[in-house]
Amino acid sequence: MDMRTRACLAAGLTTASLGSLPAFAQGTPPVDSVSIYGVVDEYVGSLRRSDQPGRTKVLNSGGMTTSYWGVQGSEDLGGGLRSFFALESFFQADSGTFGRTTADPYFSRNAYVGLGGAYGQVSAGRQTNALYAATGSFNPFLASANLSPVMLQVWSTGYNRAVLGDSVWDNTLQYASPDMAGFRVSAAYGLGEVTNRGGVRNVNLTVNYAKGPFAAVVSAQQVKAGPGLAAPISSQKAQMAGLSYDFEAVKFYGQYFHTDTPDIRTTTRTTQLGVAVPVGAGRIMASVAQTRRDMPITDTSRTTAALGYDHYLSKRTDLYAVYLSDRLTGYERRGSLVLGMRHRF
Repeated sequence: MDMRTRACLAAGLTTASLGSLPAFAQGTPPVDSVSIYGVVDEYVGSLRRSDQPGRTKVLNSGGMTTSYWGVQGSEDLGGGLRSFFALESFFQADSGTFGRTTADPYFSRNAYVGLGGAYGQVSAGRQTNALYAATGSFNPFLASANLSPVMLQVWSTGYNRAVLGDSVWDNTLQYASPDMAGFRVSAAYGLGEVTNRGGVRNVNLTVNYAKGPFAAVVSAQQVKAGPGLAAPISSQKAQMAGLSYDFEAVKFYGQYFHTDTPDIRTTTRTTQLGVAVPVGAGRIMASVAQTRRDMPITDTSRTTAALGYDHYLSKRTDLYAVYLSDRLTGYERRGSLVLGMRHRF
């Protein structure tokens, strides 16, 4: 693989993998700067989940990356201290409407302000959940909300998501540590803002490690506010562990999730294995995820697999093709095929 191809892949994959992370969580931003950026991603295809009665031909937004735009900035306050902000909005490129759905606020992806320095950074506002970011970082389809098997099973309502609460938390205070010998720690507290009920809140603790070709993450959270948290469900606990190893010729990924929703006596266990292989000016991606759901009356199992190729035309533009296979207990296996284009600006 030549240097130009490596540069395109590195730039593209970095943008894709950080697509679900807070703007400054991965390093110090340029001082005294304001920038506008985003991703436009659209695909055409034929879609059918295992439990759907029929097939749908679509032109949709957000195949490999959920389309969004944003503005971020920072200011050097002196003495190693800086202030920063980010305002980011999801949008549906196929229809021109904002948000992932009509339920989203305008700045649905991130809306926060913070201070950072040598000891890390603190931010306040609407912020991407670290568990969601970790899910996107440890599978070959990265933060693809529509084509990644593990993202679909863990986060998509259409696939009876395993983790409750949104992938972005409102009213959240978050601390992110600096790099410490390869380790990064983040802690988030989302206020529920319910009168006389201070216990209604979301909490998350995540530890990332990256050194050379090896990376790993452990993330745990409890949610009591957000989508899916309504009577009779008042809370859910979720934990995940992920790892990856890059042999250059092939990169391996693995994840494990466990959730416990006591009010409905339901637990889930999700595993994911995947590989990414650089080929020419792109890479082949393959992943399989399985979620076992233990419930009082009946247990179910869902297995979703995907095979795709992502071809980089430049550092900012790529074309992709993905085949997705899905089978849920009690239903036949069904498949989906999509072709898409993504452009970063």
